[in-house]
Amino acid sequence: MPGQEGALPAASPDPVREAGPLEEAWSIFDARHLPYRLLMLGKMLDRISTQQVRDVASVSLAEWRVLAHIAVMGSRSASEVSVAALVDRAEVSRGVRSLEEKGYLTRVNNPRNRKSSLLVLTPAGADVYERMQQQRRAFYSVLTADLNAGELQMLDELLLRIARRADGLARERPFEAGATE
Repeated sequence: MPGQEGALPAASPDPVREAGPLEEAWSIFDARHLPYRLLMLGKMLDRISTQQVRDVASVSLAEWRVLAHIAVMGSRSASEVSVAALVDRAEVSRGVRSLEEKGYLTRVNNPRNRKSSLLVLTPAGADVYERMQQQRRAFYSVLTADLNAGELQMLDELLLRIARRADGLARERPFEAGATE
């Protein structure tokens, strides 16, 4: 009540926890629909990431993924990037072509396979990667600010377990309704 000593000031609403369209969309399906919720989160992160890489590095999200994989993995073929990124080879090829035009990547002969070339970051590409990576780290810190180190590790381990199961299902057999192990 106003004027009462010891009364706590009214807390400002926390925009992260405030009910709104996200909570409504999230509650359409319950926790048994985890894939739906993961897809929703993935789409949200893609939207944010698309804007961030466009604003900071003037590249598309697909181009950023290629650039980041080459920066982290070192010189690789487009096929190797496609496998590592779990994306279609055509998407990688379009990204490579655009990154070459921008001067961020170049191709060199692949000593292991004469039919393919290796993708190599140029100094300009390495600069874009470093600049963008600083922004991405800051974004990840903000995104996971409500989780402690143990929770982050647990989340990573749980997501990996789900990913392994999904990978096994995709490789072993087509999904059968009601099939469980």
